[in-house]
Amino acid sequence: INQLTKNLACEWAKDNIRANSVAPGGTNTPTANSNPEFLKAGVSIMSRVPAERMAEPDEISSVVAFLCMPAASYISGQVIAVDGGYSVCGF
Repeated sequence: INQLTKNLACEWAKDNIRANSVAPGGTNTPTANSNPEFLKAGVSIMSRVPAERMAEPDEISSVVAFLCMPAASYISGQVIAVDGGYSVCGF
């Protein structure tokens, strides 16, 4: 998805179309919370997340909403990690 986002941004820029993507980390959802295996795996993963918790769904959707706003009109070809710092800590 990362490279596809970049390629689409290059191809579609001439048509004034932006392409971005959001790469979420673990997210606190009813489905995730109802699966014991997921919860067990999540504890191990969350211990390596600098924020030390899972994201709430509105923390992910807020980034998506921002990318749709005029304020983000010059952002294109970006993969925005919304993962509590997990991706920048070498994991």
